[in-house]
Amino acid sequence: MADAVLKGQVRTQVGKGTAKKLRRQRMIPAVVYGGPSGPMAVTVNPLEMLKLMGTGAGENVLITLSLEGDGERLKTVILKELQRDPVRGEPLHADFLEISMKRKIRVQVPLRIVGEAVGVKLKGGILEQHLREVSVECLPGAIPSHIQVDVGHLDLGHAIHVRELTVGGDIKILEDPARPVVAVLIQRVAAEEVAAAAEEKPGEPEVVGKKESKEGKEGKQEGGKTA
Repeated sequence: MADAVLKGQVRTQVGKGTAKKLRRQRMIPAVVYGGPSGPMAVTVNPLEMLKLMGTGAGENVLITLSLEGDGERLKTVILKELQRDPVRGEPLHADFLEISMKRKIRVQVPLRIVGEAVGVKLKGGILEQHLREVSVECLPGAIPSHIQVDVGHLDLGHAIHVRELTVGGDIKILEDPARPVVAVLIQRVAAEEVAAAAEEKPGEPEVVGKKESKEGKEGKQEGGKTA
């Protein structure tokens, strides 16, 4: 697990007005949770933060937060939540969790699918992924950037479950062991789908007006002959 340094400042002013002012200065407000003295309001540079998140360690990169104001402070944190502008996608606010390198924490780790399932490649099956990340418990220094899932051996109707995931070291997966991660499904026969669609198709409605008009015409013709 890689770590990196992010500079920030302790802030005493809070509120929407302060947040807008910070964003105009190309900074964003943030809060550090989990410390012995309670939540701490800080300011960070969003561009520098995003650079750290793209170092290859994934979202759980360990960050050494170097804070100025009331003396320099160093805190080891991970990013817990990042709020973005719904339209432009720009960072608006960040929540960090202060951690101890000697105490286990719970984080979400993404799953990375590798290989091509034999049931898909040779038999026309469909690969369906049920889980894209799993919750794990481990020491901060042991957090994996991802967990690899090799699907190459999967045949039609077969699946990989949580209990079959391979993780190294003292890492505990907290998901239900019986929960499926990925499976190869058998494609439906095209003829069955066509038949099902035909059964659901409503019949052509009877045009009452035309029928009555035809019957009335025939009645007039018969009446004319009798006369």
